[in-house]
Amino acid sequence: MLALLVKPTLWKSRKTKSVLEGLQTSGAVVLQGSNSVELSIELAALQVIYPDLTLVACGGDGTFHLALNSLPDLQIPIAVLPMGTGNDLARYLGIKKLKLGIAALRNGAPVKMDMGTIESSDGSTRRFAGIASCGFDAQVNERANTYRGPAGTLKYLVALAVELVKLNSREFMVSTNGGEHQAGRFTLIAVGNTSSYGGGLRMCPTADAFDQHFEVTYVDKVTRRLLVRVLPKVFWGGHTKHRQVTQSVAQKIEIGGDEFPVYADGEKIGHGPVVITLHPGAMRVWQAQPTNTP
Repeated sequence: MLALLVKPTLWKSRKTKSVLEGLQTSGAVVLQGSNSVELSIELAALQVIYPDLTLVACGGDGTFHLALNSLPDLQIPIAVLPMGTGNDLARYLGIKKLKLGIAALRNGAPVKMDMGTIESSDGSTRRFAGIASCGFDAQVNERANTYRGPAGTLKYLVALAVELVKLNSREFMVSTNGGEHQAGRFTLIAVGNTSSYGGGLRMCPTADAFDQHFEVTYVDKVTRRLLVRVLPKVFWGGHTKHRQVTQSVAQKIEIGGDEFPVYADGEKIGHGPVVITLHPGAMRVWQAQPTNTP
C-alpha cells in the first residue's frame, strides 16, 4: 500500500498531476496532513490497516525530510519520486528520473540506510537523511528558501552570490564522538550522511549512507576571493584538496557557539548549539539499484 506525500505545487503541473493521478488509480492514497504531527497521526491509522505501508515522498529533498519526520514508526519504508528542484537524495539512491522511482516501487525492495538526528538546545530532535550544515552554507540555504525562482542549483548559486557580500566566519566549539571540545573559526561545517546538497554540490563527496558514519567537512576562515575560486570545485568534490578544507569521520558531533542557523536536507532545523548523531541502518528506503553510488 502506497501513501503519497505530495509537494502541493505538483498538482499545478499537467505532467506531474497525471503521474500522481495514475498512482491513485492504482490504489495509492494521498495524505492530507499539512505538517509532521498531522501526517504522523494519519500514517499511524493507515499502518493499522495496511501493515505493508510505504510512504512515498513526491517532491525533492524537503519533501523527503518532511516524510522522514512524519513517520510514527521507522519500520515504515520511504520511497522518493524526484519531482522537486534539487533532488539530491533521489540521485544518491540512483533515482535520477521519475520513471526510475516508479520502477523501484514496482520491482525493488527497501534497504536499510543510515539516518541522522539533530538535537537542538531547546530539546527538540529532528531526523535527516542528507547533509546537516552550520555557518555560511546554512545562511545561503536560508536566503535561497525566500526565492520563488530560479530553481535547483541556480537558486542556490544566486543566494550564494548575495550572501558573499556578508561573508564571515564563526567561532564554533566542536566535539566529535564524545571527545574534548575544541574551538576554531570556520566559514562552515557540513555533516554528511550523503554526499551532496543544493542540486549537486558535493560538499561531502565520499559520504556513504551505508557505512555507519558521517563525513564531516570543515571550511576554515576564508576570503571572498578564495571562496569564489574554490566554489566550482564543489561540483566534483575537488574543494577537499584545499589546505583550508579538512575532513573527518564521526558518529556523533556536538557543535556549540553563539546562536547560529542550522539546516538539514535543505530545510531549516532551528538554531545551534546542536548535537548531531548517526543512527546506523535506522531507516528503510527504496533505491533504484543495489548500489549506493550517487
